[in-house]
Formats: sequence, C-alpha cells, structure tokens
Amino acid sequence: MAYVIETITNTSPVQETALGVKFTNLDSIFVSLYNTQQQVRENLKTLLLTRIGERYMQPTYGTNLLSIIFQPNTSELKQEIQDIIQNPITFWLPYIIIESINIVTAEENPSLPYQIEISIEYSIENFNTDTITIFANNDNTLSVV
Repeated sequence: MAYVIETITNTSPVQETALGVKFTNLDSIFVSLYNTQQQVRENLKTLLLTRIGERYMQPTYGTNLLSIIFQPNTSELKQEIQDIIQNPITFWLPYIIIESINIVTAEENPSLPYQIEISIEYSIENFNTDTITIFANNDNTLSVV
C-alpha cells in the first residue's frame, strides 16, 4: 500500500474536492470530508472497528479489538490491547504517528462509568495532535469519541 502526503495550500475557505467519506447514521449514510485531519481520523476509526477478515478482498485489514475489549480484565489485557491497536496502524496507516495509548480499566479507577477507556493520541506530519477515545460500556456497547 503506497501513500503520498501532499501539502495543500488552499486560500479559499471551502475545498471543492472531497478527500473521502465519513459513515454516519444521521440524515444520510455517508458525509463527504474536505479536511485531511478529519479523513485521517475516520481512517483510524474504520481500521480499529473493522474485524480482521471482515473487509472484502483484504482479509488482513482490521484489528481484533472488538474481540478482546470485553474480555475479562487480566494483567496481560492492557498489553494485548496496545499491540492490537499499534501493529495494524503501523502496517495499514503508516502516515499516522502514535504518540501514546492510555488504557484505564474500571478496576483501576472504580469511579469510571465504563468497563474500559482507551485513549489514542496520534499525529500526522505537519498537523496537530489529535485523540480518539474508545469507551467499552458496561452494557457491552462501544462509544468512540
């Protein structure tokens, strides 16, 4: 998989060509994205929430995050989650630089309203750092912010 990072200098406030799409369940299924940071964020969320073998013609695309995130909390769970996140990002989205992965469980912080909270701080060249947070709720659902 090849990629090219281009610096686009656009003086107009609205870019005319969409860079990609975002899945939403609001008024329409897909929303066009015109901002590089937004598209990188969506690419990262898509990779993390896609199960390995789920994507047609790309059987190794995705992660096992959805399979492991609701497993019983063991001492190895944090390291497994970190590896499950970091390795596919390095392979499929090499333009993303992972700054940190912070994993907090309800066992460590009893006041946490979630079973587990995963914060991924990342950056791309020439852009600001951003964070994606994944919450594994007690009712076995995921929230991504």
